[in-house]
Amino acid sequence: MPSARILIVEDERQTVDTLRDLFEQNGYETEVALSKQVALTILQERKMDLAIMSTTVQEISGIEILHEMRKIIPNIPVIVIGNQKSKRIESSFMKTGSAIFVVKPFEPLFVLQMIDKLLKARFASPVIKKIKPYSKGKK
Repeated sequence: MPSARILIVEDERQTVDTLRDLFEQNGYETEVALSKQVALTILQERKMDLAIMSTTVQEISGIEILHEMRKIIPNIPVIVIGNQKSKRIESSFMKTGSAIFVVKPFEPLFVLQMIDKLLKARFASPVIKKIKPYSKGKK
């Protein structure tokens, strides 16, 4: 889904560069937030279609950041990236509303496929069924 806007909330420069390059090479626009406050400001000022974030950003829990993000855009799809596989951490993020939890090093193709899937689901138009007029019967 070209020209969708992705917010990257991450403070590790190498990961930011990798994600930004990956997304922009595949037709997405990106914004980068290296802190919680910058992420929230971007969400308030710009239309973002999806967010990808770290489990912690500048010593602040990603769960706390995600709660604040949900207050601004309740339905934004969120992918969380972590340094280690942990059922407890993954479960906490899923309960907070993240869509997918990915462990570093991540497979770029997998991340792109998940983004495409999440964006298609977000922008899918609802199916409208034709409703037959109600009648009690012929008179």
